[in-house]
Amino acid sequence: MPIFLNEVWLGDLTPALMDEAVTFFGNLSVGSKPDNLPDDLRMLAGPWLSGEEAKVMFIFEINDPSTMFDAYAERMVSGLFARRKLTLLSSWDSMKDYADRVNQL
Repeated sequence: MPIFLNEVWLGDLTPALMDEAVTFFGNLSVGSKPDNLPDDLRMLAGPWLSGEEAKVMFIFEINDPSTMFDAYAERMVSGLFARRKLTLLSSWDSMKDYADRVNQL
């Protein structure tokens, strides 16, 4: 299953928003998620909070990240999320295999 790094910038940092973020990401980290998140979404590592900006990062696996649109849009509208960046992760072995193929050309 594809693995992604998810970087989520939080909205305006109020005590209520921080409480919502701690609850939301804490629940995800133990496998409890809202009904509008896909069944195959699973957090593999994290969450971590950035020391430099209002950002939470975690690694998850999911077959199709486009199925998270409803859940993501809901958190954007609520103000919990300001924006996010998804990065597809590949194993280091994949990079080595690619480098070996390129070097054989």
